Amino acid sequence: MNWIRSLIIAASLMSFACSCQQASGTEGETVPATVSTQTSDWHGYQKHTFNLAGHRAFIVSPKVPAPGNPWVWRTSFPDFHSEVDQELVYNGYHIGFINVVKMLGCESSLDIMDQFYDQVRSQWNLSKRPALEPCSRGGLHAYRYAARHPDRIACIFGDVPVMDLKSWPLGWAGAKKQIEEAIEFYDFGSVAELKKFRGNPVDLLAPIANSKIPIRHAICLNDQVVPPEQNTLEAQRRLKALGHDMELVIVQQSDEAHGHHFAMPEIFKSARFVMQHTNVMPRDTEYFELRNGLANSLSAFRKEKRGRIAFLGGSITYGKGWRNELMRYFEKRFPDTQFDFIAAGIPSVGSNGHAFRLQRDILCNGPVDLLFVEAAVNDGSNIPEHPEIMRRSMEGVVQHIRKINPMTDIVHMHFAMGSHLDDYHAGRVPVPIAEHEKAASHYGCTTLNITREVADRIQAGEFTWQSGFRSNVHPPPFGQRVYTNSMTRMLDAAWKTTKTPKPHAIPDDLVDSHSYIHGRFGDLEKAVLESGFTLQQNWKPVRGGTRAGFVDVPALVASKPGSRFIYEFEGTAFGLFLASGYDSCIVEFSVDGNEFKKVDSITRWSKGLHLPWPLILTDDLAPGKHTITVQTTSEAKDRTALHVIHILEN
Repeated sequence: MNWIRSLIIAASLMSFACSCQQASGTEGETVPATVSTQTSDWHGYQKHTFNLAGHRAFIVSPKVPAPGNPWVWRTSFPDFHSEVDQELVYNGYHIGFINVVKMLGCESSLDIMDQFYDQVRSQWNLSKRPALEPCSRGGLHAYRYAARHPDRIACIFGDVPVMDLKSWPLGWAGAKKQIEEAIEFYDFGSVAELKKFRGNPVDLLAPIANSKIPIRHAICLNDQVVPPEQNTLEAQRRLKALGHDMELVIVQQSDEAHGHHFAMPEIFKSARFVMQHTNVMPRDTEYFELRNGLANSLSAFRKEKRGRIAFLGGSITYGKGWRNELMRYFEKRFPDTQFDFIAAGIPSVGSNGHAFRLQRDILCNGPVDLLFVEAAVNDGSNIPEHPEIMRRSMEGVVQHIRKINPMTDIVHMHFAMGSHLDDYHAGRVPVPIAEHEKAASHYGCTTLNITREVADRIQAGEFTWQSGFRSNVHPPPFGQRVYTNSMTRMLDAAWKTTKTPKPHAIPDDLVDSHSYIHGRFGDLEKAVLESGFTLQQNWKPVRGGTRAGFVDVPALVASKPGSRFIYEFEGTAFGLFLASGYDSCIVEFSVDGNEFKKVDSITRWSKGLHLPWPLILTDDLAPGKHTITVQTTSEAKDRTALHVIHILEN
């Protein structure tokens, strides 16, 4: 019967070869022709099923591919214990499978796996080095393939994998059919020849060890079908002798299927293992700078089993999306940790608002362990002509937070907007990112430059600003997934730290001597109200939209020109946090009796919305006590009002 099997395999290989077409590039090189597929659902994702060399195969596509199209290659039983795969496809991984399970990893099955590898890399543009994921007898295919092509494999995550034909099928009474198949497909003359075979996974570990391919196995100690001692643990002993090792996820006992089946433990950790070792980027560098890292927050989450994490930003932080996904990530990564998440996003507000609201919005319940802060988009939109305010504000945020708690880790996030993408494509660093980076670098904070990643991926042709983000700074689900995947890659890298937790040093010198390091809200009731101004306890405009927190709250309000209030404060800077609407005036102010200066309080968005608008009036005063006079004017037609929600002091 072996000659019949050989004819079938040869026919399959000939069929595949005939389906190839000449590549347009290198002479003599062939690329597989695109195969037709049938689409179905796989846990909410698209599954593309096709036939290749007479064998059923499929690819599961993520909704948003991770950079470089990383993938996981299931070598057996793809519907069993798919929990890790579901976590991976959720994070942007493709899942691949071709059904050569019956062939038990023989040379002919490896040839077909070669064809599958070439096909899916060509048709789906998948990365060069997938993760292999063998389950049970799939270990025969995975390890023999990894030994054949160690340069193609990023890592191996095994679920009770068979590592020796003598153990299974030969050592299991219920596998008589598989013994016959092993003899047939390996072309053994007898069981005795099978026993003498030295091409088992445990025999072929040298190229895998030499290539330092990371390995993780989940096993059950009372598994009678694929006994750990003869398979995983024997492989581990041999790997150690070769200067390598593997991670183990150990289940002590299971009553299911003679200990061979069990509820998969550590799903999230196993998924992160794969993600850590299959990380593929479109550039040769990552998009984050860990600098002093996140060892302090990691220690709090792991050892103290508690964590306070704050998200400070504008509407991209306020809305649902990446922030919710990051909260999910933390809860899964640290399942025994009690988290207190602080959502402190205010739509339209940039760093010049963040620097003054820390005590109220972030620190009101005590210090935080980890702060995520973003402002590049709103700073680029709101104050593009004032890089000094961007710089002074962001340094104010970092200094203030670190003086309250030097153990606080900080992550600066630079989100994407069209003009910033244009800057990168033209070889320039966007001004807000450059200014914020001055503070991040000076204080050793971690930075995640998602704008640069999006720019590079657009340049690489993975998506466009329109198709991926709808040309909008508020990403649709695709863009939110891009953001989340980028953040979790950065966090995974940070959590690998071996640094000892310690207070972050606060440099003696400032990036900017006028930075808002003492930023705070003043007391509205301290204002001396002269003609026209009133303190309303529940201010609401007559018409026009409003934002939460800037309506039905106390406010200093004036509607007529010439309205005035006087305010005494101590510090170097003063500003107003306004609800800037259609009627907002040109403001006049004088400090310490000096000449009046003018500034417009309206924004380009104020026509239909009373926008939260931090307006810095002066920030270069000598330290000490000062008196400022603020008054409305009639210089702009039909704009004579002012709505002060907060006083800004530094």
